[in-house]
Amino acid sequence: MSSPLTINPRGLLCGVGVGPGDPDLITLKAMRCIQQADVIAAPVSQPDGPSHALNTIAGLLRPAQRVERLLFPMSRDLRERERHRAEAVERAQAHLAQGRRVVFVTEGDPLLHSTFIYLLRGLSADTAVEIVPGVTSISAAAAEAALPLVNGDQRLAVLPATGEDARRLPALLRDFDTLVLLKVHRALDAWLDALDALPAPCHAVFVERASTPQARVVRDVAALRGQPVHYLSLLILQHDRNSQSDSSLV
Repeated sequence: MSSPLTINPRGLLCGVGVGPGDPDLITLKAMRCIQQADVIAAPVSQPDGPSHALNTIAGLLRPAQRVERLLFPMSRDLRERERHRAEAVERAQAHLAQGRRVVFVTEGDPLLHSTFIYLLRGLSADTAVEIVPGVTSISAAAAEAALPLVNGDQRLAVLPATGEDARRLPALLRDFDTLVLLKVHRALDAWLDALDALPAPCHAVFVERASTPQARVVRDVAALRGQPVHYLSLLILQHDRNSQSDSSLV
C-alpha cells in the first residue's frame, strides 16, 4: 500500500480511479478501498445528475456507507466553479475531522483530467491522502480499437481538444507520432476540418464510451461531421504508418 502524503489520525481521504466504465476494470486495490470506506464521495455536474463513477462501483457499495454527491458544475463562470470546488473540500474535510475514511471515486485515473485534482489542491496541509491509480480512457479506447499507441522511440501527446487550435495539427503531427484528443465532443468538426486540410495521409479513429456496452469505434471519422457525439469520447490521430518504415519499433 502506498504511503499517505502526511499522517493525520483524524481520517483518511482516498482518491480512487475506477476506470473508464467497465466494473471489471476496477483494480483489486480500488475495490478494497471502496469496500472499506465510511463515506463514498463522487463528482456530479448537476445536483440531480448521474455519476458515471458511482454507476461503475454500484455493485461494491454497502448499505451502511454514506454517499456524498459533490457538485462540480461545467460552468463557464470560473468563480462559480471555484465556489463549488471549495464547498466540496469543506464537505470532505468535515467527514475527515470525524475520523472517517472517505473515498473519492473518479472516472479513469485520479490524476489525469480528474475532478479529484481540485479536491487534492484544496485540502489542508495535514490531510492524510492516499491515491489509487485507475485504467484511463486512453488505454481503454486503444484497446477497444485494437490500436497500438506508441512503440520504440515513437512519441505520444495527450491534448484537450477544446484547448488546442486544430489548425496546429500539421505541427503536432510533426512532433508526435500519435495524438490523443480528449474532450472532443464539442470540437470534433474543427478537427475534422484540420484532417481534411492535411497534405499527407493521417490515420484517425474515434472512440466513444470505451469499455462499456455502448462503446463505439468509428474509423470513417468523416461520417461524424455535424453529428452529436457522447461526452465520453476521444479521437486518436496517427501518422500513416503504412508509408513509414518500422525501424523504430522494438
